[in-house]
Amino acid sequence: MTARLTTQVVTDSEAVRGDVLRALETVYDDVTVAADDGTVPDCVVAVAPLAASDWESLGDRDDVPLVVLTTPTDAPEVRPRATEADATDVVVADEDRYTALANRVRGVVRGRRTRADLPTPDVPADGRYLRDLYDVATDETLAFEAKADRILEIGLDRLGVENAHLSTIDRDPERYEVVASVGELPIEPGELMDLPTTFCRRTIESDDVLAFNHAAEQGWLGDPAYEAKDIECYLGARITVGGSLYGTVCFMDRSPHGPFSEAERAFVSLVARWLSHELERTRRGTALDALHDGTADLMRATTVDSVCETAAAVAVAALDAPRTRVWLVDDDPGTTLRAAASQGCPTVPDPLDRADGQGTCLWDALDDGDLCQYDDADGLDGTGFAEPTRSLVVVPLDTEGVLVAGSGTAAAFDGIDRSMAGMLGSNVVAALERTEWIDRLRTARERFRRMFESASDGLLLVDPDADALVDCNDRVCELLGYDRSALRTIAPSTICRDDLDAFQQLVATALDTGRARADELLLRHRDGSRIPVEVSAAELELDDTDHVLASVRDVRDRKHREQALSVFNRVLRHNIRNDMNVIIGRASMLEDAMASGDEQAHLARILDTARGLTELGEKARTFGQLDERDPDADSVEIGPLIDRVIESLAEAHPDARITVRGDADAVAAVEPTLDVAIRELLENAIKHATTDAPTVAVDIDSDGDDVTVRVADEGPGLPEQDSAVLEGGSETPLDHGSGLGLWLANWVVTAAGGSISVPEAGPDGSVVALSLPADRDATADR
Repeated sequence: MTARLTTQVVTDSEAVRGDVLRALETVYDDVTVAADDGTVPDCVVAVAPLAASDWESLGDRDDVPLVVLTTPTDAPEVRPRATEADATDVVVADEDRYTALANRVRGVVRGRRTRADLPTPDVPADGRYLRDLYDVATDETLAFEAKADRILEIGLDRLGVENAHLSTIDRDPERYEVVASVGELPIEPGELMDLPTTFCRRTIESDDVLAFNHAAEQGWLGDPAYEAKDIECYLGARITVGGSLYGTVCFMDRSPHGPFSEAERAFVSLVARWLSHELERTRRGTALDALHDGTADLMRATTVDSVCETAAAVAVAALDAPRTRVWLVDDDPGTTLRAAASQGCPTVPDPLDRADGQGTCLWDALDDGDLCQYDDADGLDGTGFAEPTRSLVVVPLDTEGVLVAGSGTAAAFDGIDRSMAGMLGSNVVAALERTEWIDRLRTARERFRRMFESASDGLLLVDPDADALVDCNDRVCELLGYDRSALRTIAPSTICRDDLDAFQQLVATALDTGRARADELLLRHRDGSRIPVEVSAAELELDDTDHVLASVRDVRDRKHREQALSVFNRVLRHNIRNDMNVIIGRASMLEDAMASGDEQAHLARILDTARGLTELGEKARTFGQLDERDPDADSVEIGPLIDRVIESLAEAHPDARITVRGDADAVAAVEPTLDVAIRELLENAIKHATTDAPTVAVDIDSDGDDVTVRVADEGPGLPEQDSAVLEGGSETPLDHGSGLGLWLANWVVTAAGGSISVPEAGPDGSVVALSLPADRDATADR
């Protein structure tokens, strides 16, 4: 809301008028000078010296506030004229006089506008004095000390006595200290008195105003206070702050006074209530400021010790406590408290053991979870304070421990302290929980850093939104030819520019699904060369931002090996096939030309061996072709697959008879490479049959979880070493299977998640069983 002021400036100098208006414009958004059309100003401003006619006109302004500005030199002359004109205030200043004037005007006007948060008088009182009290109490530009003086001056004028003063009282020891004083008696702020020598010792014992107008005739002769001060007239009221005794406000005179009316007593009661309100507001504001600043420090603390040290210091400031200590539970069962940090305590006590009955008041607060206050803690043990302690506030810190504030004075803590202590306790618990979270985060970061630095693969931490490398490890720096600081300045898209689309898709997939993989991407080396790498990427959240951690593996050596193996495999198969064809052809020619039986036998052996080597080369070729199958195919219908294998064997083995029985519709959760295993088992059964027209039976069975395929033949049974290949899956140079066929079958089945076994074997044939995982979805649809 815009702050506006309508004012009237009374002065005999246009220059001064301009200075006043400019100063007012620094504290108001809009300043208007009241015209002569009857507009009532918010405040009249007068700058002395003034002519007598001006003073007379100022007295005729109804209820409009009047603020008079004068210098210290002219003040003695101006004050009486201002009083006659019923001025609201007189501002006495030389330096920054117009600024002081503007601030006072703002305070006076704001006070009249708000009238907020003040007790309402319920007894008659002189309207002018009541208005003055409101103006002072609502003036936000005045500190409490200035307000107290002004309120006492108003009371002094209202009651017509010599002195008015405000005091604070300690009950133990019984000490009386003057806080503010106005009037003619020689009572100065800071003066200390013994409480028994003051009338206030009686005032604090009553909730009503203590008043007498002629002490010598009203029973006060011989009283220590009367004998010490010779006071005849007195009105005093108790001041409380936060529900506890603070002190008194007193009005006194050395001369007798007429009887005090109910209105005068009510006025003193009202002054006491306003002073209590102002003291409590000031006190609460100071405590809240200390708590606010301390909370910021608590939330900056990163260790348990620093939280405890800060909490102890904040308690001293916010609670005005001479000493504080934080105790923490030092074991899981909660049987020991150890002193963690303190303020105002010269020694560190030993731990408190519950079983020893020590620190009862601390354990009570911890167990009940409620703040405990002791106004007279004399005799309490285990508080951890070596000095005599009369007052205690014990604040539970959830299950972590307690915070204890202590004072050597009885009833030192009031309701405000209790409120501040409760808020502080909640803040300390939050700070301790935060340190626990920081510890976990620090541990996780350290673990991540160790893994990051020790990884055998290169690692890149990428911020995809910023296209920036947040971090990298030494392995990837070595791979790309950069040092770490240099690599962090290069955008990931620059390193991956040769495969930028694939890299961006990799990052997008990782952010979308959590993980992604690229079998091969090209990265740029510092020297411009291209390095093929395999990349695995994962989403990683750091500081509430999505990142991608990319694991980079150099595949140059693997590619070289694969290339060399491919060339070797191709050349070997080519040479075996060509050379064996030559051997077979020449041996066949010799077989036709030779008649001798022995020579024919030798040639037959040569032909069988050559044909076996040729077949071996074809088996090796089959191994290489397995990697070329469709990687997305993950299920197969068993019946049709076996039919295709049987059909492929028909030309090479026209006399063989293969029958298929059972659940031909069964679906196994395997890749189509299963046909290689089926072919090897069927061909093995046909080749080793003892008849010219071999019979092979295939049975298919499915129970919903597994699909079982049994291949039974009429041969002599599997040799022991072939059974070992199928059931053991290993061989040595001295104990090996008869060929690659069974190895190939075993490898394909186990790679598909199944197993192969020989449940039956004998002189009349053998059975080989394949156990394969069923496709549950396909089975459920049937």
